[in-house]
Amino acid sequence: MIETFKYFLILGFTGFGGPLAIIEIMRKDLVLKKNWITMQEFENYIGYSQIAPGPLAFQVALYTGYYRNGIIGAVLAGFGLVFPSFLLLLGFSIFYIEYKDITYVKYALYGLAPVITAIIFHSGFKLSISLFKKDFFLYSLFFASILAGIFLKFNIIYLIIISALISLIFYSLTNKEKKLNIFSAILLIPLIHPLLALLQNVKGVLSEKLIELTLLFLKVGSLTYGSGFVIVGVLRQEVVEKLGWLTAKEFIDGIAFGQITPGPVVITSTFIGYMVAGIPGSIISTLFIFLPTFIFVMLLAPRIKKFKDNFYLRSLIKGANAAAIGAILSTAYFLSIDSLTDIYALILFVLAMAVLFSTKFNALYLILLSAIGGIAIKIIFN
Repeated sequence: MIETFKYFLILGFTGFGGPLAIIEIMRKDLVLKKNWITMQEFENYIGYSQIAPGPLAFQVALYTGYYRNGIIGAVLAGFGLVFPSFLLLLGFSIFYIEYKDITYVKYALYGLAPVITAIIFHSGFKLSISLFKKDFFLYSLFFASILAGIFLKFNIIYLIIISALISLIFYSLTNKEKKLNIFSAILLIPLIHPLLALLQNVKGVLSEKLIELTLLFLKVGSLTYGSGFVIVGVLRQEVVEKLGWLTAKEFIDGIAFGQITPGPVVITSTFIGYMVAGIPGSIISTLFIFLPTFIFVMLLAPRIKKFKDNFYLRSLIKGANAAAIGAILSTAYFLSIDSLTDIYALILFVLAMAVLFSTKFNALYLILLSAIGGIAIKIIFN
């Protein structure tokens, strides 16, 4: 257990580059170097991680910890992966409150915004190619979710749920060997009763604002499939458009800080929590964005083999992923409105897109260069 915790704690401090980069590091370390698991087991963990909502790399860590050391191993693996990025982003959040109006900090954030937007665009595009392959139906759900998100400003969570149900009906009707069994399908949708019971227990000890944060992050963590950027999109709708807790500028700055810290993308929740309710808010937000995923994985892990190849469940997940990836691109569209404020920001965006699509340049270095570029542009052209 100590070795499990030690490994994931170190990975939490050094795992830059997003979920796919972190998963590749785990593959090399756990399969090739440490021989903790076989390649087949590792591939199974990635497959299992498509079933529950929440960040992909976090789920792979949970499965690794669970199958090595049980529930305690999963706790240690998940905590080890998330805690370093929580500490770092909490530090950035405190820094942001104190120094965001300093000239050079504003210049750096100006340069970061368009490049973060480009990274999100690139992530959504690459995910669509890798997951949909030649399935025309999934592409139709994907484009429909983009249009609904941009023009109708449809709630992303509802889009994911509706898309999942449409997918279930479509694949059931087009597969001659399967008949649509709504009752069986409903039973396969993850239940949130454990989370609701937990919420009842914490309501008595939290302030109203912390209860609001708890409810929000429980909902988002429980119902959001796909990349961490999907969760970022849902949070933007909630905390910027609906609740008005953060401005559009503050939100994209929070994403930037989340990108320059190691660990899962959704650690941006720490920044949001701190902006709303200080250190208690950051702890609550971080805990409850990851807790639903942990509960689902712990419920699934002992009986995962019964679920992983279920036709109805796979059909639901395909549709959920199609809408979720579409939501990434619609989120990137709205972020571009907030970040591409002048011709120089547009140039940074175009350059970042060119680098991302034509090279394998590390996104972290691109982000750091964009901060320097923002400072240089403001100094020269101001």
